[in-house]
Amino acid sequence: MSDPKIPQIDPKKPLTNPAMKKAIEDARADNSPQNRTAVVNEMLRSTFLIPVQVGFDGAPPKPNKDGKVALPKNTKVTFPLLTSNDQTRYFMAFTDWDELHKWRKTPGQQTMMLRFDDYARLVEGNEKVSGFVINPFSGNVRFERKNIEFIKRQRDAVAQARQKMEEKRIKPGDKVVIVELSNYPDALLGPVCDVLEKNAQVNEAYIQMMIVNDTDKSYLMVLDSPKDAELFRAVIAAAEPYLKEVKMDLRLTIAATPMGQQGIRGSEPFYSRVRGRIYLEDEDND
Repeated sequence: MSDPKIPQIDPKKPLTNPAMKKAIEDARADNSPQNRTAVVNEMLRSTFLIPVQVGFDGAPPKPNKDGKVALPKNTKVTFPLLTSNDQTRYFMAFTDWDELHKWRKTPGQQTMMLRFDDYARLVEGNEKVSGFVINPFSGNVRFERKNIEFIKRQRDAVAQARQKMEEKRIKPGDKVVIVELSNYPDALLGPVCDVLEKNAQVNEAYIQMMIVNDTDKSYLMVLDSPKDAELFRAVIAAAEPYLKEVKMDLRLTIAATPMGQQGIRGSEPFYSRVRGRIYLEDEDND
């Protein structure tokens, strides 16, 4: 799941969601994991129309200059529900007015614009509702309660990981010291070498200890290879069990970067495409 960039919605313009509708069409034509993921990612970016019935205590408030309406405290908002054949109830989410009119074409139909988090709160607050459905009279994409909870956990985990990466980012003025390791951690390098041996683009690999501002310690691994996101993910996944055990972070880069050049300067590789697992040779020599 990617980190969604939510576009700003102009309340004065009709709502449209062409990317969301295309993702649904693609998934209906080919229900592949990639297309299902695209539907979820577009859903997280999208704003939807939900029909409502709003009861005001007094005169209805007027829109401000941006077209938005601030609801008074005593306003009563009711959301019509869609009931399936098995009597399961859902909140409705329409990508545009054309889709909403497939449900009901009522002059002056009251609506709100909601995003995923809004629907998640509605579902969480109503035990009788099983989830929400996007365009129930065409695409009919349902997000059940368990799906919603899983998506929230996944998205929150991605956000936390990004925040952690940002906190670990080296900033101008930081004191960075790179130290040669006195002992190679076999439990880390063994699984990593299993990955490297399967990738012919990796010529050599290096590992050092990086210390930032005298306190923040992490491994620095440098790959002499082209930048490859899939390779990076595989290396990190292989290293993760050991890193969790010793409670250490791993910074991963390639030799062509300034950090990579600093990481390989004066260092010996632990892996070579020609020689294999060099760190094991060093152990034999000892």
